[in-house]
Amino acid sequence: MMMIQFESSQDNYAEVISLGSQTLELLHVRRSFEPSTLELTLQFCRLRWKLRKHSIESIHNLPPMTNEAYKMAMSVLDHIGNACYFISKKSWVAISFTMIEMTLEYGMTPEASLGFIGYAMFLHYRFQQYEEVYKWGMLACRISKPYPKLYVKTLTSFALCYDSWGQNRSLMLETFTDHAGKVALESGDLWQSNQSVLVNAALLLQFGHPLPDIYDRLIAHSGEFLKHNNTLHWKEAAVFTALLSRLTGYRVTNDPFVTIDVMDEDFVTAVHGDEFQMIDELVCVLHYLPGYLFGQYDEAHEALKKSANILHLRQDAIENPVQMMYESLVMAELYLEASVKEQRAYWTRMEQNLKVLKKHAMRCAENYSHKFLLLKAEMMRLSRKSRLAEQLYERAIETARKYGLIHDVAIIAECYGRYGLHLGKEYVAKFYLQEAYEAYTGWGARAKAIDMEHKYGDILHIRRVSGLERVDALSLVMSTQALSSEVEMKRLINSLMRIMLHNAGAEYGALMFQHERKWVIEAYGTAEELHIQEVPLEEDSAIVPFPIIGYAARTNEEVVLHDAAGVGIFARNSYIRSKALKSVLCMPILYQSKLIGLLYLENKLTPGIFTPERLDVIRLLAAQCAISIENAKLYAGIQHLNNSLEDLVRERTRSLEQAMRETSAALAEVSIYEERNRIAHEIHDIVGDTLASTIQKIEAGKQLLHKDMDEAFIRLQEAQDLVRHSLQEIRGSDHVLKEDKSLDLKQMLMQLIHDTEQNMGVIIHAHIDELPELTNVYKKAIYHALQEGLTNGIKHGDCDEFLFSLKIVQSELCFRLEDRGRGADTIIMGFGLKAMRERAHQLGGSLSIESKFDQGCILTIHLPLSNLKNPD
Repeated sequence: MMMIQFESSQDNYAEVISLGSQTLELLHVRRSFEPSTLELTLQFCRLRWKLRKHSIESIHNLPPMTNEAYKMAMSVLDHIGNACYFISKKSWVAISFTMIEMTLEYGMTPEASLGFIGYAMFLHYRFQQYEEVYKWGMLACRISKPYPKLYVKTLTSFALCYDSWGQNRSLMLETFTDHAGKVALESGDLWQSNQSVLVNAALLLQFGHPLPDIYDRLIAHSGEFLKHNNTLHWKEAAVFTALLSRLTGYRVTNDPFVTIDVMDEDFVTAVHGDEFQMIDELVCVLHYLPGYLFGQYDEAHEALKKSANILHLRQDAIENPVQMMYESLVMAELYLEASVKEQRAYWTRMEQNLKVLKKHAMRCAENYSHKFLLLKAEMMRLSRKSRLAEQLYERAIETARKYGLIHDVAIIAECYGRYGLHLGKEYVAKFYLQEAYEAYTGWGARAKAIDMEHKYGDILHIRRVSGLERVDALSLVMSTQALSSEVEMKRLINSLMRIMLHNAGAEYGALMFQHERKWVIEAYGTAEELHIQEVPLEEDSAIVPFPIIGYAARTNEEVVLHDAAGVGIFARNSYIRSKALKSVLCMPILYQSKLIGLLYLENKLTPGIFTPERLDVIRLLAAQCAISIENAKLYAGIQHLNNSLEDLVRERTRSLEQAMRETSAALAEVSIYEERNRIAHEIHDIVGDTLASTIQKIEAGKQLLHKDMDEAFIRLQEAQDLVRHSLQEIRGSDHVLKEDKSLDLKQMLMQLIHDTEQNMGVIIHAHIDELPELTNVYKKAIYHALQEGLTNGIKHGDCDEFLFSLKIVQSELCFRLEDRGRGADTIIMGFGLKAMRERAHQLGGSLSIESKFDQGCILTIHLPLSNLKNPD
């Protein structure tokens, strides 16, 4: 079964049929899938007899099939049937009949839906029994609906029977559009997903769906086309996008089909799985449809001849009324310039097409009556029966408009307008050419609308101006001033709604804001009876149509409907249907590209009330509304703050008083602590070195007391002098380094080195660069670092020789003191070293100590000179 599925996904139809037949043999299901016409007729008669015994409801309620072999056979028949559809229509019909017979005999399966939809398609194309077709098609949809893959497959097949939809066309088209392409996410079947998207695109194009939306759908699905890597689907999508681009006049930047040359001769050759020459036919459509619309009739005629030949070679007797219409329209345009022989051939062909279209119009007026009337009008025009031709044009336009076929309205109106020009009836030409222009624009065929501007610009009186230039400027200014003057929210909403209803020509409206990610209706009603109250927006809301509001909120796009209850995807909405709405507008209100509200307006009496001119005015007013709404929100916030300001101030004052009390206590403790540290640092820096020297001299004096009294006295006298000097420094707390910024650091350091050598009996090799102007903080840090380093080296390292340097390296001041003492593997940071490190860090610098036992010690400090710009 997996092999069958794989070959089916690759369009290997013959292999699918071969594997499927072998599987059925193994399952002991023996059926003939190559029937003669007589055998197929007899099978059809037997099936019809069996079906007469059942109602639609009884078939739907058949018990499920229990035989596993037969259930597997139904699945195999599904794949074989799909393959046979592209190779042998007789085999496909026989398989559909067989699946229904097995269902009636052995029970219901999900795959039975494909048998019934095949039966519906047979009745559609063979007998045109549209009521029967719709009945069996809907049964197939009911059976398959719980199974996404089969449901999309059934809808795709049912879409080929669109003539049977009749008045249900909008419903069925919307259902198919909603599900097309989604099967890939639910079942992983990319082939069926892509096939459904392509069939849906063709159907939307045929029924006048907005061209940009069809194009966007194909681009959005292009990743799935790429992922499946099916050449047939990829090329079909490429031709579709090329056609849509030619009509709309634009392509998006991420269009993956833009580099494909669909006009190249090699494009249509050797497409695997294209037994029906679908690519070739689509390329013909790409030539003849725009060719006719843009007046390139010779190109269109050649493409139509080629397309007709492709249809003839299929030998399936399926007529293509749409192609017949374009074929006749092109011949009608070429008729007057053709030779007599060509004219006879054209006329004969047009008469044949007219008969076919009349037959289709009688069976399905919704799809073909306007086409029949248009072709007949063109033939009356060529016969110079102008009065009858004008009546037929008018009937054709009215019929196309009635069934919501905007693209055909455009084509018919343009034909009538050109005929009016030929007759010299300028008012007829102006009226219908203008209607054609607006219809082409509404369809999204912007390239065609521009073409009409170039051809009929004088007649259309098209000026490239905005709608703002066509409105009453005084009224517009007064409206904007009224909106900008309101700052209180309720009064603003009241003014906004009344101004919008007046300027838009709407009967009823509503305004919605979003609160905490939920939409709330703030105001609704008419100009005479306006309700300003907050009402949560619900799906079953009776105030506004929820689907339209939801779409505008999701996309930030305007929704403009000119015949809401008659045409479009929202026509089935209960709100719109119950009120029989004509014109509907839902406009996002944006402030700095952020959605802040939605304006909904409607009119149930007049279609097309929201003209481009009125939309321009509403957009301008909506922009002013956005600013006024934000101002009103700000004003409301200020009012709220004013109302509670005194309470907030009192509470804040109490909090600040408490915080100040707590902060004062904490600062007192911190100040005491910092003062203690400062005093400790000062005492250590000022007298630490002196006391160490004093202790050593006292120790030396004690040792000399019994040996040399005079020398001992000298030592003790020196100790006394050092102590007296230290006492003098302690009493003079305003130390020179703290006060005098003019002292020379180099001189101070050399004095310290000289005193240390004299008092401690050590040797210090010093090198000091010329230094820039340093702050007292830097001077103090360097001076005490040298003082502490020498003291530690003598006291703890028994060092008698030092190397000291103070240099400028790039933008840093580099301090280096190396002693030749005993060193240590581990350095314990005492009070002095910690203070030294803190000073270095405060100045944004670093301190490091390298020491090993018996290898001395190196003290290094790096201070950035950039901090010299900072004050002391």
